[in-house]
Amino acid sequence: MKKLLIASVLLLGIGISGFAQTSQVRVIALLNKASWCPVCQVNGARFTKDIMPMVMTNKQIKIVKNDLLDDKTKGVPMKMLEKARIADFAKDNTATGMLYFLDDKTKKLISKVSIAAPDGKIRQVFKEVLMKG
Repeated sequence: MKKLLIASVLLLGIGISGFAQTSQVRVIALLNKASWCPVCQVNGARFTKDIMPMVMTNKQIKIVKNDLLDDKTKGVPMKMLEKARIADFAKDNTATGMLYFLDDKTKKLISKVSIAAPDGKIRQVFKEVLMKG
């Protein structure tokens, strides 16, 4: 009985630690947007309604929104970009209406997709990123 209890506790501990590892952030999703961007204007509502909930509820992905409207709004997300250690990447990748997926550890680009892409394509990229990240 004592051995069974010890084995149960060990298995529970291993299971919990395995779950904790899979729920850690592995991928940073950088969303570049601006109110003047035609792609954002046409696809923003659909993307927010259909795709964002999938991204935001996944604990393995941290989303960072980068508002490129003007110099004033660019400064606001800069703190978040610096905290995520992707400010340099964001400065070099300024295309609006784009969703960039970066490895959280290396900060290297895994994949990117336009928010103008069909939902199925964005979901496919999302799943592929999770397998790679």
